[in-house]
Amino acid sequence: MGPQAVGANRDTKVVADMYLNEATKDKIDFFKRTLLKWARANLRDFPWRRTSDPYRVLITEKLLQQTDFGHVRKVWGEFFQRFPTIEELAKVAEDEIATVLKPLGLWRQRAKQLKKLAEEILAKHGGIIPCDYASLVELPGVGDYIARATLIFACNKPTYILDVNTRKIVSRFFYYPKQGVKDKAIIAILELLTPKDPEECKLFSWGMIDFSALICSRRPRCSICPLKERCSYYLHTSTS
Repeated sequence: MGPQAVGANRDTKVVADMYLNEATKDKIDFFKRTLLKWARANLRDFPWRRTSDPYRVLITEKLLQQTDFGHVRKVWGEFFQRFPTIEELAKVAEDEIATVLKPLGLWRQRAKQLKKLAEEILAKHGGIIPCDYASLVELPGVGDYIARATLIFACNKPTYILDVNTRKIVSRFFYYPKQGVKDKAIIAILELLTPKDPEECKLFSWGMIDFSALICSRRPRCSICPLKERCSYYLHTSTS
């Protein structure tokens, strides 16, 4: 299994305690409070953020792999009109799926993967998307990120998300100028940052994605960042 399953455990807490000398509780509380406030005012609107249907959430996360939100938005509505259930997706020909997915690129590969995923869910789970980490990561093409996103957005099970966005933000805010921060250090902080309330966890997770795109981007917009007063990256680079 990949990184720790849903929820903190004793091992995660031990790792977290190791890093609290670098990220104090006050700094963690400030980050969480400020990020949630920013998210409430600035979240982008995407159709998949208006559903908690496990089928749509899981398939959307697959569609979002290796492409951007804008491309997925173009095909999202048509895809679920054509294939409204996991059963419909499993029985349709790959070419029909590929036709809908052409704007995303790699459409034949995507179609093959989605059909295989749907068939597996029908065969092993009776067409029901599982809501536990272990079962999700056993599905073809479902890794740690997609499993955790499904748990958060479809199953109301709070957990952290580790991806390029959260790595970048946590590394800059808590660890800069240290380079090559290991995932266990990032996860330790994410476990402490991620709200345990299901709705706040959704808001926080979407907020991290959007904050990475709009504020803490490749060229960070520090001048308008609400986190800058406590951010290690800003404090180092603004005085250098």
